[in-house]
Amino acid sequence: MTKRKWILVITSLILFFSGYFLYRSYYERNVSNIEEGKIEIAFINGFTGGDGAYMKKITDGFNHAQDKYHIVELQEKDHYTKFKSGNYDLVVIHGNNLETYKKDGLIQDISTVMEKAGVKETDFHPAGKKIMKLDGKLFAAPLDIHPLTMLYNKDLVSKKITNYEDIIQLNATLQAKNKNVYALGVPSSGLVEFYMLTIAAQNGIDLKKDNYLNFSQPEFADALMQFHDMVWKDKISPSGLGLDGEFQSFMKQNAGGGTDQTAVALTGPWFYGAAKEQYGNKLGVSSVPKLGEKQAVYGNSHTIALSSKVEDPEVLEGISAFLHYLYTPENLINWAEGGQAPLHLPTIKLMEENKEKYEVAYANTQQFDAFVPAPQVYLFGEQIRYMNTTVFTKIVSYKNFTKEQLMVELDKATDLAKQIGDAEPKK
Repeated sequence: MTKRKWILVITSLILFFSGYFLYRSYYERNVSNIEEGKIEIAFINGFTGGDGAYMKKITDGFNHAQDKYHIVELQEKDHYTKFKSGNYDLVVIHGNNLETYKKDGLIQDISTVMEKAGVKETDFHPAGKKIMKLDGKLFAAPLDIHPLTMLYNKDLVSKKITNYEDIIQLNATLQAKNKNVYALGVPSSGLVEFYMLTIAAQNGIDLKKDNYLNFSQPEFADALMQFHDMVWKDKISPSGLGLDGEFQSFMKQNAGGGTDQTAVALTGPWFYGAAKEQYGNKLGVSSVPKLGEKQAVYGNSHTIALSSKVEDPEVLEGISAFLHYLYTPENLINWAEGGQAPLHLPTIKLMEENKEKYEVAYANTQQFDAFVPAPQVYLFGEQIRYMNTTVFTKIVSYKNFTKEQLMVELDKATDLAKQIGDAEPKK
């Protein structure tokens, strides 16, 4: 047989078996469930990274723990778009998107379902209430908060860092030994939303006005200019750091060469795994230091919301059963194992008993008291987009950038946000 024919035969076999296994998966997930009389619950989320396996462990555990209901979980990168156009019962929504999904009529009050599940508001840290309640109603079950987190290299950081003065002192010590080693890195893009909203919260600045984000405040400009000064005045950060530069510079190793390295990363907890793999026991985790007037931290959150399409009483009963299973500490602890910080108080207590195993998750629960969520406005992501893509980049990239120039940009960002806010659905 010629090489070409062999390729055709192998390709045909691959297509045949791919089709077979896809059909088998569909059959096992749907046809067999129908034959067994199981009630299906369609659950879509965006856990396509390392966190997906931990949620799958929970949903698989529920499916095997009883024989009446079956969670059909779909993990999709573009899960928001698929949720809007598909037929799903449960959806994971980030806390800063809840207001939008409520106003678009895509989700419904989940309080009755939670009550049947035996899950109460008081089961969660008070920070969860800042997220789950809209207009006095429960529109989501809070899952976790993923705040800005401080990772540090214990070989370079010997004293606890709690405020900006500590960072200045650390930088002086590091620079005296090696001009290529800095205290921390300030990125020009990536997690800049976390930086901006954290500094706003730490300076007591309320960015919400009516139905839009009001960036055009001199006090906010002063607060943001601190990031400019970190790079160009105090020089605690290398200049020219790009996307996720705060973490990339933290992961670099300087052995006397010209590579810029940082001792601290103010970054996302999802980077913990990679940092732990590199630094091992030399990796430290702590709360974000006080850069402004008071201790506060911004982060986003995962919540579980109920589709407005769900009316079937049996499906609603199944969702209650799933929430009861999910919010059992022995089950939800799987989410903490993935590095997420659950808001469920009994699960936090279980984590406290095993701090070393759930290091980053437990460390972030210690920031819950200082947590400030995103302002609840329609299309939050669109309203803050210009700040994320353009304004912060200018702040940290241009040495001679001034507060006056920044106010012009903040005025423009506010005008764009107001236009988006004015487009929200009217009651």
